Amino acid sequence: MLDPLQTVTLRAFLTALVELDSRLPTALQQEINKVGEILANTSSKDDALNRLLELAENDCLKTSYDDARKKIQREYTTQELNKHDKPSQQNQLTIPPDHLSNIAMEILKAPDSSAEAKKHKSEIIPKNS
Repeated sequence: MLDPLQTVTLRAFLTALVELDSRLPTALQQEINKVGEILANTSSKDDALNRLLELAENDCLKTSYDDARKKIQREYTTQELNKHDKPSQQNQLTIPPDHLSNIAMEILKAPDSSAEAKKHKSEIIPKNS
């Protein structure tokens, strides 16, 4: 199970992949595939998510990742503030962390992670965000 910060990191990275206009460089795609394997094969998600943070610094992902992370963190903060005011609407902005992890493993292990992420766009980027 992912903690809230890990969920933000993973969702921001997947969002950056969705928003990518071109194929990933081969070396970066291979590194992303390695992270997918780590995520699938270890109980500790920390190593995989720390590696995603490093990969997010790549020029082709950095701007989209940073923008997505800021937006997701604002959503999460707003959600936390509204938690007690509107409990019936709580947690509507994000998909369950376990489902996000399953989608992420599929995307990160795919030969073209950006194309695979686009297939899951509606799950990664909620309509009301």
